[in-house]
Amino acid sequence: MRNFAAIDFETANGKRTSVCSVGIVIVKDGKIVNKIYRLIRPAPNYYTQWTTAIHGLTYDDTMEAEDFPDVWAEIKPLIDGLPLVAHNSLVKGKMGKFGSENVRRDDLSKFLNLSESHFQN
Repeated sequence: MRNFAAIDFETANGKRTSVCSVGIVIVKDGKIVNKIYRLIRPAPNYYTQWTTAIHGLTYDDTMEAEDFPDVWAEIKPLIDGLPLVAHNSLVKGKMGKFGSENVRRDDLSKFLNLSESHFQN
């Protein structure tokens, strides 16, 4: 696979809707062409001791960050049409749940289904 986007999320608490950061690496023709890291104001906007111990992020880090729909609007055009690679199956759950509340569901489903179909072939 020479073209893809690798994506990872962190959450602020036990709620799958509490995405607080996203990291993406875009690869084209086997070469990294873009790296993106964005902080996101989680919903709900609180952190647990457990999640902070994992990723080091706190309320202060994201209190002035953009909400997920705004970050997604920026990222989506950059990764649209690329297969999605993620190390954790929970990514779909995080994005799916968050997307159903804050992002056009059909955009998100198309994006995730494209990545899944790539690895099933």
